[in-house]
Amino acid sequence: MDSDVTLWCFDYFYHMDKANAQIHLAPARFSPITFRLLENLLDKWDPDEDITQEMAEVKSHRGTYQLDSGR
Repeated sequence: MDSDVTLWCFDYFYHMDKANAQIHLAPARFSPITFRLLENLLDKWDPDEDITQEMAEVKSHRGTYQLDSGR
């Protein structure tokens, strides 16, 4: 599957965003690259296959806060 590498990258940035939030004792706010990787994955994802729990969490954050363009 072409999206294997994209999924690995998504997982990396997802966990980096979560770790950064934990260091600051704050709720996770996902970075623009995490959102872009999610969009890329969703474009290619088999509609009959469930998305990952991490993808669902990031998807639930879409549009809930302004993205930090400096990240």
